[in-house]
Amino acid sequence: KDGKVLFPQKDNAKWNLALKAVQEFINYANSGNYELYKEYTNGNLDPYKSIYGVHMSYNKEVIFARSDDNTSAVTRTLDRINVPRGARGGATYTGSVAVTQELVDAFYMRDGLSTTESNLYREDGYSVIGDDLTGQTDVGTFRMYTNREPRFYQTVFYNGRKWHIGNEIIRFNKGGNSDNAGSVWPRTGYLLYKRMSKKVYAEGSYPRSEYRPPIVHRLAEFYLLYAETLNEVDPSDPRIIEYVDKIRERAGIPLLSVIKPGLRGNQQLQREAIRQEMRVELATEGQRYFDLKRWMVARDILNKPFYGMDMNATTLDGFFKRVLVHNRNFEDRNCLAPTPLNEIQK
Repeated sequence: KDGKVLFPQKDNAKWNLALKAVQEFINYANSGNYELYKEYTNGNLDPYKSIYGVHMSYNKEVIFARSDDNTSAVTRTLDRINVPRGARGGATYTGSVAVTQELVDAFYMRDGLSTTESNLYREDGYSVIGDDLTGQTDVGTFRMYTNREPRFYQTVFYNGRKWHIGNEIIRFNKGGNSDNAGSVWPRTGYLLYKRMSKKVYAEGSYPRSEYRPPIVHRLAEFYLLYAETLNEVDPSDPRIIEYVDKIRERAGIPLLSVIKPGLRGNQQLQREAIRQEMRVELATEGQRYFDLKRWMVARDILNKPFYGMDMNATTLDGFFKRVLVHNRNFEDRNCLAPTPLNEIQK
């Protein structure tokens, strides 16, 4: 409090050190040691299988994962608490991991553009035949969820969607089969779908659990970190867009180099594109909170209201309205929150 400076002034030269470090790893990864996980159908890249499959086993994209076994794995807990009531295996204590409306809005449309840029985005009622070009939704789906990118369908479980086994239609609105009448429910009207096994089902000969490695770091993250460091050192470097596009190609959406060639060389626009790609590619994988702090934008992003659908609406139409779920407080000082003593002692 006497005014003594505790931290050194910002030094952009540190980005050169960061680039040197990540370049060494990228060289190592690209020498046959790591690669983006991809699956193919009839010889063509299948983004849905690829996005799902990367989390389902140890593969060459996984850099570091925890070694939880099948008796204590986080993945078993994920199945236990995240199956909605109304699907076989769902109960009053399940269906509790909610996704915010802000994350729902962050995913791209199938044309690779954001919901604010794309002409495909609509919130006017329910789909009819021919509305959704992805083939991922049924007729009668609220149009907010149609024509979205593959990563959206692999991450978000929304009202009116069918469970992957049993084909139960899940309804979160009042009177639905997964509404807030139970003790635990998704406050936002969305469930987390990412990393959920499509084999597990509490009936017949279906397995009751499936092991998935709890991934901490994977190659996609480091490709985006590579693009970020390149952009901070030299925005004209063509590898910036190249490595973002590697992620978008696997995700099954148009490349930035094709739909937004004007981004190339513009540091601020490239920075925004990289950060947005990080948000959707690594959604719910534990990185964004720390990214927001190191970018020094946490107060802008986190210190605000967060929204979801109206779980208290008495009609289906009323459900599909943004309502306040939580007023979150985050101040600059929270960026310096100390590590808890009990964590240090571990």
